[in-house]
Amino acid sequence: MFKRVQRAPSFVTSAVTERPLAWAELDGDRWLVLTRSEVALVTEEVLTWRRPWHEVERGEWDGDAHTLAIHWVGVPAPEVLVTVEEGPRDLPLTFRERVDASVVYSESEPARGGGTLRAVVRRSPEDKLITQVLAVGRVRPGPELEAQIDALEARVRDAAGM
Repeated sequence: MFKRVQRAPSFVTSAVTERPLAWAELDGDRWLVLTRSEVALVTEEVLTWRRPWHEVERGEWDGDAHTLAIHWVGVPAPEVLVTVEEGPRDLPLTFRERVDASVVYSESEPARGGGTLRAVVRRSPEDKLITQVLAVGRVRPGPELEAQIDALEARVRDAAGM
């Protein structure tokens, strides 16, 4: 009748600086751990990496393949992680909530010459506001694009009161 609450293994909780909100065992004896301010990959022996949420552009959960593709800001190919469980408890929803929580304001517009520009104001773990301008699709570099990027960034900074 009552579902038993599972606890993260002690090596998982000791690898991060905050209480884990969600975690999942991955292939290769690895664990993905989500906290309020960071996402981390750990094994029983070592912390592989720990990164703040503002470095995550987005994630894509595939329930059929039980994979989470993490798209990092500025990195073209996603990091694909395979969970041991088919439906890891709270992981996909918590991942999305934490990425969304880091976004203060965003605006997109077509880039001159093709593609799309997306400017985002995000909150760092230190509670500082930062801006990121991302190109989606093929954009044509040059002075016109640089001017468009500068104007878009100025607009989102102004909208966020920076």
